[in-house]
Amino acid sequence: MMEPNKTFRDTTDLLVYGHEGWLESYPSHYHAGDPVMAKLKWGHNMEDDGLPRMKELDYRAYAPDGTFAEMKVEEGGDFWFDLTGDTDQEGFYTVVTLYDNCYARFGEDRYKRGSRKENPDADEVLDYCQCAMTCISVGHHHETVVAPLKGLPVSLMPTTGPKYTVGHEIVFQLTVDDQPQAENDTVLVYRGENGLTETTVTSDDKGQFHITLEKAGMYCLIARVKRDVKKDGEYDGQSLTATHCFRVHEESHHHGHDHHDH
Repeated sequence: MMEPNKTFRDTTDLLVYGHEGWLESYPSHYHAGDPVMAKLKWGHNMEDDGLPRMKELDYRAYAPDGTFAEMKVEEGGDFWFDLTGDTDQEGFYTVVTLYDNCYARFGEDRYKRGSRKENPDADEVLDYCQCAMTCISVGHHHETVVAPLKGLPVSLMPTTGPKYTVGHEIVFQLTVDDQPQAENDTVLVYRGENGLTETTVTSDDKGQFHITLEKAGMYCLIARVKRDVKKDGEYDGQSLTATHCFRVHEESHHHGHDHHDH
């Protein structure tokens, strides 16, 4: 007999080959006081193929005022974890998961988890640091600001209250240690009825991506940044990944009089 709920593959360590986590929100309507929920998935460019070791990540819900609380995490299905967090404010809550571990590389393709001190003869030791994020609207606020999250190693956030509707521009900001990352090539993955489509978008000199989407559906922006920062005894460089997942809707029709077909 298989143990219940242990059917998923542990693919945590595949992040050395470019795996990452992403957060998908549930299509629910929330009010202050309601628990917010999101799904954490794990794989490569929105193709899930397993899950990370649950205890190795931090799970946080950032309130509109920038404070955060730990979220509850449990197995949701074979390919996701369910995250639940409390709310007490109206505005945009940001759900964030954090992963941070060193991996040592030997030769072309052999990896071992651990620091430079633990692997003195490794060819290279990198700090793999990942932040997955998604914004969840709580209440009927007309506030258009998403508070930037300070103090994260890497962050990919909308800069203003994002209008997640077809034809509206959304601006995202990529930062590392709160500094904008200019000219970063980033993958935008779209999941539509015909599967996944990938395009590349590049940040401007302010580290911002200006994105206008023509189709409804689920999107994920995936930014990867390599850094030559060393930490003695720990690592020789950093491999940072930030993901931001969001759902784009058709323009709503209850504003019928000002809606025109293009």
